[in-house]
Amino acid sequence: MTETFAYPPPPAPQPTITVSATSTSASAGIPVICSKDPTAAVLLEIFPAICLQTFGIGNIYAGNVLVGVLVMFAYWATCVLNALLCVILIGFITWPLTWAAFAVGSSYLAYQKAKSTQPRVA
Repeated sequence: MTETFAYPPPPAPQPTITVSATSTSASAGIPVICSKDPTAAVLLEIFPAICLQTFGIGNIYAGNVLVGVLVMFAYWATCVLNALLCVILIGFITWPLTWAAFAVGSSYLAYQKAKSTQPRVA
C-alpha cells in the first residue's frame, strides 16, 4: 500500500539584483565611480550651517558618511559647551570662533572628498 502525497512545485529561482555606487562604462564594462561636485559639497556644508546650525551634510553628500555624522555631533557638543560658557560671557567669543572653525574645516574635508571622486583627466 503506497500513498502518494501531492507536494507543490518548488519555487522558481528569483533574479538577483545588485545595487552599487558604481556604474559601468558602455565601452568596456569598466566600473566608474559616480562623481560628486565639490562646489555642491561645500554649499551643502555652509548653507545648512547658516540656516540650521548643522554641519556635516556636505561630507555625507561627498561620501564621507562617518565623518559627516561625527562632525555633526561634534559641533552640537561644542554648541552645548559654548552655551554653558555664555554664562561667564566667554561663550559669546568662543561660539562664533567655533562656528568659523567648523565651517572652514568641514568644508575643506567635503571639498577634498568630492574632488577625489572626480574622474582624472590624463
